[in-house]
Amino acid sequence: MRKHLPFPSLFTVAFAILFLSTRAAHAEEAAAAPREIVTLDQSVAAAQTAAPGLKLATITLDSSRALLAQTQAKNGLSLGGSGDYFHQGDLPGTGTSPTTAASAATAAASRSGVNGENVQGGLTLSGPATSLGVTVQHSIQEGSPGDQVSSASLTGSQTVYDGYPGGRSAATVQQADYAYRAAQVTYDATLKSVVSQVKQAYYTLLGDQNTVLVRDAAVAQAQETLAQMQGLLAAQRATTLDVLQAQVTLTQAQLDLRTAQNTVEVDRKTLSATVGWPIEKEYTVADSPVPDMPALQPQDALAAAYKNRPELRTLELNIAAANVALALQKSQGSVAVSVNASLGIGQDWTANVNSGVFAAGVSIALPPILDGGLQNAQVRQAADQIGSYQVQQDQQKQNITIAVQNAIFGVRDARDRLDLSGQNVQQAQGVYDLQKAKRAVGLETTLDVLTAFSTLVTAQVGLQQAKSTYLLAVLNLNNAMGL
Repeated sequence: MRKHLPFPSLFTVAFAILFLSTRAAHAEEAAAAPREIVTLDQSVAAAQTAAPGLKLATITLDSSRALLAQTQAKNGLSLGGSGDYFHQGDLPGTGTSPTTAASAATAAASRSGVNGENVQGGLTLSGPATSLGVTVQHSIQEGSPGDQVSSASLTGSQTVYDGYPGGRSAATVQQADYAYRAAQVTYDATLKSVVSQVKQAYYTLLGDQNTVLVRDAAVAQAQETLAQMQGLLAAQRATTLDVLQAQVTLTQAQLDLRTAQNTVEVDRKTLSATVGWPIEKEYTVADSPVPDMPALQPQDALAAAYKNRPELRTLELNIAAANVALALQKSQGSVAVSVNASLGIGQDWTANVNSGVFAAGVSIALPPILDGGLQNAQVRQAADQIGSYQVQQDQQKQNITIAVQNAIFGVRDARDRLDLSGQNVQQAQGVYDLQKAKRAVGLETTLDVLTAFSTLVTAQVGLQQAKSTYLLAVLNLNNAMGL
C-alpha cells in the first residue's frame, strides 16, 4: 500500500472555497438568459451604416461632389435677365443746342434714352468662352406722348481657341472631375478597410470565444479528475499527492479560463467599437466556416491587385489630372482667338423711320512677350509633378508585388498549420485516452494522465488559434489584392 503524504488543511479549505465559488459562477451563467448571437454578415452590414470612419469618408465624398458641382456651374453657361425704368430730362436753365459741352453733358448724364419715359429689358447668356446679350428699349418723348421710339440690340462673343482643346474652362472641370473620382476611390478604400477591420475583429473574437469553450471544458474535466482522485483517496487507492496534482491542474485550468474570458471581453469591445455599437453590448459571435484554400496563381493575384488596389487607382487619376494641368499651363503661352459681333436696330414710330447697324470682328490676345522665364518654369514644374506620380506608381507596384507574394505564402502556411493542428489534437486525444486507461489498471501515474490532459488542452487551444490565423491570412490576401 502506498504511503499517504500529509496534506495541508488550510489549502484544502481554500481550494474548497474556490471550487464551490467556481461551480456557483457556472450555475449563475447557465441560469442567465442566452446572449444575442451575431453573425459576420450582420456585423459587416451594421458597420457599413454606423462605423465612425465610414461616416467621415461619406462627408468627405459629399464635399468633393459639391465642389465638382460648383466648378461645373462656374464654368458652364448661365442665363440672367434685367429690367429697368427711368425718366430722363434736361436740367432747368440749360439749353439743348448741340454744342460740344451740351453733347458731353448729355452723354454723361443720360442713360442712352430720350427725354421722357424710358423702359429697358434684357437677357444675358454667358459662359467662360461665350457671351450673348439681348437688350430692348422703348422711349416716350417728354411732352409728346405720340412721339415714341423703340430699339433692340444683340451682342455676342465666342472664344474659338485659347491654347487648350475644348477651352481652358473645360480643363478646370476635368481637374475637378478627377478630384471627385479620386475621392470616390478613397471612399471605396475606406469602406473596404472598415469591412476588413470588422472581419479581423470578428475572427479574433471567434477564435478566443472558441478558446473559452475549450478552457471551460478543461475545467469541467479537471473537476471530474479531482473528484475521481478524492474518491480513490477515500478508498486508499490514491495518495494525497495525487489529489494535490489534480487540484493544481484544476486551479491552472480555472486561471486559464479566467484569462480567456477576459480576452473575449476585450475582443467584444474592440469589435463593437469597430462596428459602431456601444461597447457595453453583450453578444456572442456565430461560427464562421473555414474557407477553402484559394485556387489562385501568383500572376492572377498580382493582376487583380494592380487593377483593384486604391493606391494605384488614385495615382492613375492623379497622373491624368496632372496631364491636364500640364496642358493647361502650356496653353497660357498660346494666343487666344475670339470672334465677336453686334447688331442694333431702331424704330421711330412717329416718323415711321427705322435704321440698323452691325459690327463683326476678330480679337487676338497674345501671351506675355517677356515674363522672365515664368511660363517655362511653370511648365517644367507641372511636368515634374507627372514624373513624381510615375515614380510613386512604380514604387507602389513593387510594394504590392511583395505584399501579394507574402500574403499567398501566409495563406498556404496557415492552412498547413491548421491541418497540422488538427492532427495534433487527434494525437493528443489518443495519448490522453491511453494514459487514462493505463492509470485505471495502475500502469501509469496520475501525473502522467494530467500531463497528457494538459497537452490535449494545449493542442485544442492551438487548433482554435490556427483556425483564426488561417481566416486572418485569407483576409490579408484579399486586402493585398484590393478585394
